[in-house]
Amino acid sequence: MTTLTFYNGLREIGGTFVVVETDEARCMFDFGFAVMDRMDDKIAVRYNECAADYARLGVLASQDGIYDEETAKTLGLVSFENDKKKNFFVISHMHIDHMGGLGMLYQNLPVYMSEDSLKLYRRLEACSDIQVKGHKNCIGIPYGESFTVGDITVEVEAIDHDVVGACGYRITTPGGTICYTGDYRFHGFHPEITKAFGQKMKGVDVLITEGVTVSFDDVDILSLTKPEEPERSEEWLQDTICKESTEQKGLIIVNPYNRNVERLHHLIMTAQKTGRKLVMDGVQADYVQTFYPEDEILMYENSVGADAKKAEERGWSIITREEFLSNPSKYILQQDYVNFYELMDLSSVITLYIHMDGAPLGDYDPSFGKMHRILDHMNIPYMNIGIGGHSRPYYLRTMLDTIAPHILVPLHSFRPEQVNTAHADKRILPEYGECFGFENGEMILKKN
Repeated sequence: MTTLTFYNGLREIGGTFVVVETDEARCMFDFGFAVMDRMDDKIAVRYNECAADYARLGVLASQDGIYDEETAKTLGLVSFENDKKKNFFVISHMHIDHMGGLGMLYQNLPVYMSEDSLKLYRRLEACSDIQVKGHKNCIGIPYGESFTVGDITVEVEAIDHDVVGACGYRITTPGGTICYTGDYRFHGFHPEITKAFGQKMKGVDVLITEGVTVSFDDVDILSLTKPEEPERSEEWLQDTICKESTEQKGLIIVNPYNRNVERLHHLIMTAQKTGRKLVMDGVQADYVQTFYPEDEILMYENSVGADAKKAEERGWSIITREEFLSNPSKYILQQDYVNFYELMDLSSVITLYIHMDGAPLGDYDPSFGKMHRILDHMNIPYMNIGIGGHSRPYYLRTMLDTIAPHILVPLHSFRPEQVNTAHADKRILPEYGECFGFENGEMILKKN
């Protein structure tokens, strides 16, 4: 019999962990960190025990068939090698709350993702931009293709999010079909991709969807008749950068989310239109060149990941501090927060700092207030043009209307009860740890 069990990420933003189990196989998604407020970077990571530590904290799931022998023994679980089920993961995208725990899995466990996600993941590893360690057995699947493990078939379909490689899945089991959306948006560079995803998933038995944007305010999602205003988009963001780049006379600093590689690709072109050039740190330069090898890459010599030898090998130009001080109006500098003190040596020529979805993300992060205090101390003007990566409530609802599933299961939200559509036959809001039998497209709660 097929079952669906919901472990993590149900009433929070992050840590989604759902298990689809059949007689032969066990398909799991995603594997990021839940309840991250239990993690503290002031506590040393115990490299060999981190999987068990995080599982005992509830940050990662305690699940049979996914850990090595020692970790499984510590947790009282069956290890991957001793489990008779064919265990595998599918990962929707490369955000820490969806993939941060991959390195804690048993290294031979198969982890499937889109080809683009795999390409990015390997660069994250190379640039030490992952948590603790990487995972060895990752398999990239082209968009539109499927694979089968035991009696479960998974189809990989592209979806638009604020990270390269994002995708959702159609999971076909003996009990019926399941769509997992991952995270998605309609205000990005490719709303048509998200629309196409909805059409392809039309009529699935179960739709498991995110609901981030209804987490904070009261929203009557069924009553929405038009998009929210004002409508910020990736195009609007580039237009704003273009305007500021034209009007400002000094150096402009930007802090984007570095895995949103396509935004940086467009930003290079936007800067060029206004007579400027975008200069990046070594890590951002690596990610951009990986996906856009024809882009002109300029790297700041005093930045995170800066490597003169690597720059020479890859044909990057190196920009010095002296060049910024001499010709500030010729450049836009991308700076990660980790390198923030560098701004003190450039503050005399900086006329604007633009925050656009980079870290720190918001008030909940103590570093966000510190960032503002540092900028105020240096008398650097601040602008925030972040647009986020999640579908706004109206578009979230229209996506659900399009798919029109038999059963709607919202999660990845502080208030999943606000996610709804009139085009589903029923809605289920699972509690943590609940297991449902899944047969003939129906979900029936199993009693302990």
